[in-house]
Amino acid sequence: MICSYCGTEVLEDSCSFCGATLNIKRPKLKEFVVLEDVERPFNELECFHTYDLLVLLRLVRKERTKAYDLMLTLKKAGKSPQIDQATVNYSEEQEVLVQTLHSAKTGI
Repeated sequence: MICSYCGTEVLEDSCSFCGATLNIKRPKLKEFVVLEDVERPFNELECFHTYDLLVLLRLVRKERTKAYDLMLTLKKAGKSPQIDQATVNYSEEQEVLVQTLHSAKTGI
């Protein structure tokens, strides 16, 4: 029997080189892994292949990054300057006045 971890030829139930037990069933690669798999209990995740766990970790980190970026965006939006209504009204009045003067000057 050959150890699936280190490739050593072994005649016993455990590898003499790396100590891995050889009589247990090894996990197989899944076709796809989805983010919802994160909610599975540990004893189910324990049966996932290492590569599947790494893919799942990448998905979780991507979601965490999205959530963090959204939080920063909301934090920045809360600190944006507020313009009071009096300033808005004044700027609208000035715009109307400029348009009136421009139309009177051009004769339109």
